[in-house]
Amino acid sequence: MSDFELVSYGPEHREDYLRLLRGAWGEDALSPEEFDWWFDGNPAGSLRSVAVMDARAVGVAGHSLYRVVLEGEEAVASASVHAVTDSSARGRGVFVELERKHEREATDRGVACVLAFASAPTAPLFLGPLGWSPIGKLRVWARPTWGSASNGSPALGVGDAAGDWPNHVVRDRAYLNWRYIDSPRGYELFSTDDGYGVVWPAKEHKGRTISVVADHVGPNELLREARRRARARLQFALPAPDQRGAYLKAGFLPTPQTLNFMGKALAGRLNTDPRAWRVTLGDTDFF
Repeated sequence: MSDFELVSYGPEHREDYLRLLRGAWGEDALSPEEFDWWFDGNPAGSLRSVAVMDARAVGVAGHSLYRVVLEGEEAVASASVHAVTDSSARGRGVFVELERKHEREATDRGVACVLAFASAPTAPLFLGPLGWSPIGKLRVWARPTWGSASNGSPALGVGDAAGDWPNHVVRDRAYLNWRYIDSPRGYELFSTDDGYGVVWPAKEHKGRTISVVADHVGPNELLREARRRARARLQFALPAPDQRGAYLKAGFLPTPQTLNFMGKALAGRLNTDPRAWRVTLGDTDFF
């Protein structure tokens, strides 16, 4: 029997959640404005829970819900995000129990599968006691940049802009408005008649400032504009296999960094072939 209790998140837990995030990630943690936007603004919904021990919050975790296309059919998936265990409670199974709670709740909602970009500490827990499956190690690419931001506003359609991709998050107007336009992070969107790009011009990451190509749907010419939007010396992206030639021509090279992509079937099935998926850095909870 555990010596902690799991409770569903309420407004009274907000400061505890933020405190634990700051304790784990320091300046890279979600700001209060980002926290509210990420969880409360998500049009598909969110799950959050808190582990309490001796009347004190010692663990927090969330699931973000997304409309997705899986094997050509629309469904709902969830992503395990923003989980922290206080140092005083580590080794007690807090993260595993929080995740199990959310997986049960997501299954009850009919969520097809849960996904994550696992960190080094959480990967053995996902793949071990939680019974997840690896999908693939996705290589992050980078290029040098120069900044001369140009003007231009996005012209977003109403349907899924990435409709011809394999398994993916549905990129409709509601999603793009929430994920990028309404974000306090300062993403910049730019578009052509048949596609769009999203850049985070300057992000503090592990003690340095970087730029991020958060999303890219459509023509490769958008990569030129993405470079102009950067306000950092390096710009990072996550090109799909069929995009790598174009990214090489645009100055990107593969880096040693990979994202550990994995998942688990809940109310539906999970395709663990990495070729069946297409994700961008904007599909993560940290870029």
